Amino acid sequence: MLERHAKSKLLPDLYVFPGGRVEDGDQALTERLSGFTGHDPRHKVAHLDPDRVATFLVAAIRETFEESGILFARKRGGSGLLDHEELEPLLRHRLEVQSGGLAFADIIERNELELAAECLTVHGHWITPEVVPWRFDTVFFSALAPPGQLARHDGVEASSHIWIRPEDALDQMRRGQRQIIFPTACNLETISGFRNTEQALAASLGRPVLPVLPVLEERDGRRLLVIPSDAGYPTTEDHSLATIPRPQPQT
Repeated sequence: MLERHAKSKLLPDLYVFPGGRVEDGDQALTERLSGFTGHDPRHKVAHLDPDRVATFLVAAIRETFEESGILFARKRGGSGLLDHEELEPLLRHRLEVQSGGLAFADIIERNELELAAECLTVHGHWITPEVVPWRFDTVFFSALAPPGQLARHDGVEASSHIWIRPEDALDQMRRGQRQIIFPTACNLETISGFRNTEQALAASLGRPVLPVLPVLEERDGRRLLVIPSDAGYPTTEDHSLATIPRPQPQT
């Protein structure tokens, strides 16, 4: 997980997964996605257009590279993922890609790389509540980090990073030691309680994925976000809504 920088305009100091928005150049890079023969992540979200999911895959791979220094890619026509030595020269351009000074596509094309789509499994699909002023349509992916690659935060959007057991992250959140927002915590719950990573990823692969749109409710004068009970998440209510604005009356 990454700790967002204290000066970030969005979610400062919160612990999040690597990720971000789809950029203009991501769609063109869908031609560089490989590995769909053995495992096609698009099949898990039949309610979304396959081309759109392919663009989400590119964005997820690019954002993970920018924010954590991990790249799900291989040499074109090769089989193994890039190792530490092969990735190191590319990491020098990370901040350029993040700032927009260099296109991610340029790195992929100049180094004759393919994006390893088969490494990612669609884990969840969340849409921000309609009452929130900033809206996101977010697909969560799960993946096993490529062997030999080392995670490192960017120092710009994220001020630190940790590898942590999901159970520990949730426990620290409940103790007030880490700030984690509701969708992230819900997805942490779904990868908790497994003996090892392989079991967690197998469970992720078998999860049905439905779009989750939390709705705002008021009960006994308290506001809470509620998600459908059949959405596949153990916790279905969020009571910590100090930052959620109340809907304004229509005139």
